[in-house]
Amino acid sequence: MIILCIDLKSFYASVECVLRGLDPLTADLAVADERRGNGSIVLAVSPHLKQRGVHSRCRLYQVPRDGVIIARPQMKKYIEYSCKVYGIYLRFVSPEDIHIYSIDEAFLDITHYIKYYNASPTEIAKKILSAIYKETGLPASCGVGDNIFLAKVALDCLAKYRPDGIAYLDKERFRRYIWDLRPLDNIWGIGRRLARRLTNLGIHTLRELAQTPAEKLEKEFGVLGFELHNHANGEDATTVREAREYHPKSKTFGHGQVFLEDYSYQDVKVVITEMAAEIATELALRRLCCQEVALGIGYSQQYGGGFYRQRKLETKTGSFKVLLSVYMDIYEKNVVDLPIRTISMRVGKLSYEEFLQPDLFSDADIGIKERNLYRAIGEIRERFGKAAVRLAVSNTEKATLVKRSILIGGHNAE
Repeated sequence: MIILCIDLKSFYASVECVLRGLDPLTADLAVADERRGNGSIVLAVSPHLKQRGVHSRCRLYQVPRDGVIIARPQMKKYIEYSCKVYGIYLRFVSPEDIHIYSIDEAFLDITHYIKYYNASPTEIAKKILSAIYKETGLPASCGVGDNIFLAKVALDCLAKYRPDGIAYLDKERFRRYIWDLRPLDNIWGIGRRLARRLTNLGIHTLRELAQTPAEKLEKEFGVLGFELHNHANGEDATTVREAREYHPKSKTFGHGQVFLEDYSYQDVKVVITEMAAEIATELALRRLCCQEVALGIGYSQQYGGGFYRQRKLETKTGSFKVLLSVYMDIYEKNVVDLPIRTISMRVGKLSYEEFLQPDLFSDADIGIKERNLYRAIGEIRERFGKAAVRLAVSNTEKATLVKRSILIGGHNAE
């Protein structure tokens, strides 16, 4: 098995550079929405600006202003360029041998194409990267490996730092170059929390992880322990086709937003009403019900703090009226009179609506009618947009649904 893991360097920022006729490798550009204030998060920075010590996910006020271009996000453009790159992949391999990992990253299985192209894996990688740059202007890096894990590690730990942007790892090279890297959370699949747990076990490197008995890791981490042991030894049996078919079962879902200005106690009630309706619509479309809700509020940066509260419901529900009542109750009992800047609302403990049982005091027919109504609303929105059907409250000054309906991923569509 020979896998390529291709990453489009500083994707959002590189697209913005290309749109302006600039070279992403020499231009200083940051992608952020200045309208959200100096505290807004920078989504991406160009490779050249990154070399100056500015990193994505920092705050806008941390970006130097000496000749740095601040570009508003254009999510539609990024999707267009991602589709162009996918079209290039399709010229080299079949769609079933491509796993799109994210908007700017993909795995390609070239195992059966090496003989066809009569080229080495790194030569094929060079051809693909060259085509991407020639046709889109976007720089890219590529990790080449004997499996998905090795390809991803080759990309993250080696390729991104090499002049040609390409690195290859087999098990031997993996042990030579990666086994003793620190910290552990630089390795794909090991987050900070997991790295701390491993450190508490006296494990600081992949070498030490590989030398730890698999039984001990399984006892500590369950099935994940077995996977950690395999990865530490450079092993991964997952194929690209299997990765394509994997769909995680979400146990929760919800929405969050950062307000463009401080919101008052009463203002936020408008937004809670809108978001509760969105969640009820999504539940109806998915034919799901929930038995847990959560509300998070963040106060203005001037004051800091906030709260996050979960509540388990006595019965499963998908009702907008029930959800709104619970969210409002949590809000009113926990909020203090300070300017509010962020909100998140989630539902959990999901199950299919056939398991929904009305309690003795509810009208089953009314519940069914409400679900059908919100399912119909959802279907209309899917066809004509989020703002096509909305509550009357969404036409008020502090409502955000209409503004958010033109966003993609919470950012400007264009």
